[in-house]
Amino acid sequence: MSAVDVHVFSKQAEALDYLSPDNSEVSEVLYGGGARGGKTYLGCLWQILRRITMAGSVGFICREESVKLRDTTVVTFFEVLTDLRLNSVVEFNSTRLIANFSNGSVVYFRDLKLMPSDPEYDRLGSYGITDCFIDEAQQICAKAISVLKGRFSVLNGKNPDGTRWHTIPKALYTCNPRRNWIYTDFVKPAKMGTMASHRRFIKSLPLDNPHVDQAYIDNLLKADKVTIQRLYFGNFEYDDDPSTLCDFDAINDLFTNEHILPKPARSCSADIATKGHDRFVVCVWEGNVCRFVVDEVYSPGKQVYETLRDILIKEKVPRSYTIVDADGVGNFLESFLPGIKEFHGGGHPNNREKYENLRAECYFKLAEMINERKIRVICTPDQRERLMEELGALKQAYIDNDVRRKGIISKEVMKIIIGRSPDYMDAMMMNMFFRRTKPTRGATMNVKSYATE
Repeated sequence: MSAVDVHVFSKQAEALDYLSPDNSEVSEVLYGGGARGGKTYLGCLWQILRRITMAGSVGFICREESVKLRDTTVVTFFEVLTDLRLNSVVEFNSTRLIANFSNGSVVYFRDLKLMPSDPEYDRLGSYGITDCFIDEAQQICAKAISVLKGRFSVLNGKNPDGTRWHTIPKALYTCNPRRNWIYTDFVKPAKMGTMASHRRFIKSLPLDNPHVDQAYIDNLLKADKVTIQRLYFGNFEYDDDPSTLCDFDAINDLFTNEHILPKPARSCSADIATKGHDRFVVCVWEGNVCRFVVDEVYSPGKQVYETLRDILIKEKVPRSYTIVDADGVGNFLESFLPGIKEFHGGGHPNNREKYENLRAECYFKLAEMINERKIRVICTPDQRERLMEELGALKQAYIDNDVRRKGIISKEVMKIIIGRSPDYMDAMMMNMFFRRTKPTRGATMNVKSYATE
């Protein structure tokens, strides 16, 4: 095979250096942030270069949805092949979405959409792969990435000229801003100087790409504030997911809403955990000021009861204004603390016409109060980070269904998104039980009919 010229701009070149087989330190690269930063082109170029220089290697190119994978990523893949004049070395099976290279290498194009019927991504089967490129990785849940990492096994091979190749597992994620695993694993550590040694984050913005015309830039700068912050500045503090319930600025304000003063009326809500990885979290409310007074990995049942009893005494919270999660291990507490309220998320909401269950009603109420800056949270910096992450994962279910009652994505899905249980947010949400309003039927009016003369 004759040599080919590859033209890339500086940040793409930086990414390719990290992703080179010669770099034995870096195994994961997050590339992107803004629009038109050459993300998809970079990913497809890297995959093609790997396949033609590493005979028998196996690459995965993925996106959340198969339609977008076909319509965008696959199209760019063949654009790159054309630019490199390599179309002749690839046979593409459009039905199975497999690109077979003449040297025995292969690229599988696969969707990584989270499906309730396949939460463990068993459909990825027993693939053995060399590397993967995840396009628009902000749309992919952390569970899918974890499963893919377990598929790296084809790491050695022999080229037709007799030379042997070896690589460590490599993954390239391209993205636009979103506050999920890409933020916690890459963006935040890069900002704080705590990035793991095997990871790199390269922020690529529209102006980094010399091929972006000025008309596109001018039009982008005419967009709304969120779009400009995300796609021009690459600001990961802004999220464009329409199903997200809480505004990011409002989430930030939770911790600085000093205009909200404590009030004598006190209440308490607790998310109970006695085993596993969930946390035992108790928050005490003084009006609309929330304090986390217990935050433990888990506690034995007797200790949970004693801890909660002592808190109610110390904080002067009536039992009738105390509520605990009764769907799990917390269902025993009412017998030891008679008078407390039990929270059953699947129970009936006050407004049965609007919400599918009590959990949804309380979560929508929590989001409403957060967005209207009616809550103040007092907590540690670590609790703040965790709560912000959880609130960022609070999403409406069935957003495209105008007929169905409002719901919230399941707790299991939230766990997949953030990699743990949303214990702090759950504890806050349950307190909304006391703040719900009952639907009104409205007044009856007698309307007179006026006949024309």
